[in-house]
Amino acid sequence: MYYQVLLVDDEEIVCKGLRQFLDWESYGYHVADVAHSVDQALVCLEKSPIDLVITDIRMPVRDGLELLAAIQEEYPDIITIVLSGYGEFEYARQALRHGASEFLTKPVNFGELKRLLASLRSKLELERIEVSERREYKQMKINLLLNNLANGQLNARIVEAASLLEPYLSNREYCVIRLHLPGSSVPHEAVEVLKSYWMQGANPPSESYSGAVFPFNNELDELSFLIFPDSAPPSAERFIDGLQAQLRQLQLKGIVGGSDYHAGLEQIHDAYREAGKALQFLFISGQQSVMYGQIEAWPFLDDQLDEAFSLDVLRRLSSLQQRESLAAYISGTLDAMAARGSLSAAEAQAFCIQVALIINQHLHSIRDSKQVGDTDFQSLIRCLLLAQQLSGIKKVMHDWLTRLTSGMGENESESGSVITNIKRYIQEHYAENITLNSLSGIFYLHPIYLSRLFKEKSGLNFVEYITEVRMGMAKELLLNPTLRVHDICQMVGYESPRHFTKLFKNATGMTPKSYRETGGAKAFTE
Repeated sequence: MYYQVLLVDDEEIVCKGLRQFLDWESYGYHVADVAHSVDQALVCLEKSPIDLVITDIRMPVRDGLELLAAIQEEYPDIITIVLSGYGEFEYARQALRHGASEFLTKPVNFGELKRLLASLRSKLELERIEVSERREYKQMKINLLLNNLANGQLNARIVEAASLLEPYLSNREYCVIRLHLPGSSVPHEAVEVLKSYWMQGANPPSESYSGAVFPFNNELDELSFLIFPDSAPPSAERFIDGLQAQLRQLQLKGIVGGSDYHAGLEQIHDAYREAGKALQFLFISGQQSVMYGQIEAWPFLDDQLDEAFSLDVLRRLSSLQQRESLAAYISGTLDAMAARGSLSAAEAQAFCIQVALIINQHLHSIRDSKQVGDTDFQSLIRCLLLAQQLSGIKKVMHDWLTRLTSGMGENESESGSVITNIKRYIQEHYAENITLNSLSGIFYLHPIYLSRLFKEKSGLNFVEYITEVRMGMAKELLLNPTLRVHDICQMVGYESPRHFTKLFKNATGMTPKSYRETGGAKAFTE
């Protein structure tokens, strides 16, 4: 990878000579552009990423000192070399005050320039690493912040961390976009390309959309975005169009659900749930994208099952002995609901659709073959919505459940890649408050069954595994001297530094401070 150079001089012959009479690539550089004025140079800097600027000082209209001042303020990571004529030492002195790294006298001595480029390359390499680490650290903090807000957590520490999103949250409307990618058919490398594209910063490198974008991955096989459309009234359609164009380019299949527009920190949770309901609608309808405001006429999306009942359904589905009785159990529940009072067809349809969603999500978790939104599932929804009487709704649901459970193998509940998926989720969300109950809601598995299966398949219980993942990441972060131990403690999911230190010492035989000082050389787990 070459370092990108911008040459700035009002004399075209100087720029031409610098460009042609030096083999830039052999020194690890590439001349990305040439400018003959300060205004042209600023346009070039805005258009393309630049690592090194070589500029004359004396130019008409605006001189090189103004360019240096602008670079120092807006692009502090860019290295600058100043070209000055003999007798311009005062200019050179001022240039150094404005952040110039070096200055050369005209006419340029190419031997001296080559030596300078060689020496600056190591500095550029170090700065590139530091910039990357700062960007990754910031992105990690933003991802953790948005995951906490999406999950409805709002405490003093999270409010303080929300300064990372200033000034966007204070004065602009936003919406949440959720992209669901069925994991069994998605190449991991393609997903990483998609993530990295939008994780370059608040201003995405996309011609199709202008506005701030903050991506985060809260659910498995999903990528979510907090976006601040740069338009009035705000509109997310151009962002969704650009996202779908990327999916086509990467040959990925996915569905995109968006929330209504909101303002304020406390509304992010509601926006995230709205985008989730939009995804549910897409699972059912088979469409590719929709905004929440377009589906408010579907009341069954607002009806949620009782948590205890949902867990009971999952427990029965996971049990070979009770699985065959599930159809009768659901029919009996509908009869009991009707006996307690009038049960409309719409209410019965909503109940059955929510049961079907949970069951199909469970099957997707354990099989990685059945996914919500497949042809059989959509056929079920159509039949349920066409049935106008309770008896017809019960029959449709009973027939579907009977077909489904009779087609499940003896070891179906323990097959597939569910533990692999759970591990992947933990590795992506280790910094959050992950519990067996939260995992059961994500993977549609009963907590007791999940705990037993995890221990059986991985050899570790859930707490042991998440601790192992967190300690592994802590060891990596401790090798970065720019991060405080207190920050690392929170970055790997612990509120108490004392508790973190105790767990780290149990895992490595060393305190975090000692591990950093020795580079982990004496850790007994290495």
